[in-house]
Amino acid sequence: MRAIKIDVSAKTITEVDIQNYKEIYTLIGNGCELFTCPIEYPNNDVLYTDDEGLLHDTMQGCFWFPDWDYPLVGNAVIWGTDEDGESIDAKTRIEDLIEIIKWGDADAAETQKINALSKPSFIFYPVK
Repeated sequence: MRAIKIDVSAKTITEVDIQNYKEIYTLIGNGCELFTCPIEYPNNDVLYTDDEGLLHDTMQGCFWFPDWDYPLVGNAVIWGTDEDGESIDAKTRIEDLIEIIKWGDADAAETQKINALSKPSFIFYPVK
């Protein structure tokens, strides 16, 4: 199936063939053991990224799009889903991504890591 790899080291966006969700780990690389899907596009494509990307010792780079508040660290994969949540060919056009993507190098990724990990996170639970 058609998917898209965003490679922060090479600063490339390429079409890849993927048949099984387990291939996402290898495509993301950098020792990815757990991925997350922080973005679902209106066309039902989903962006997969390393859920522990900020915890790695080595920062490869980062990327973001104009309407995002902060960059995502490391490589990512975009893969399509149907109405039942099953994987299908990605519908996103590489040309559209190339026009708007912003790249950050390893230093920018390290800065994002420091900023993100230095801010305390709060989880509020409702009191009964």
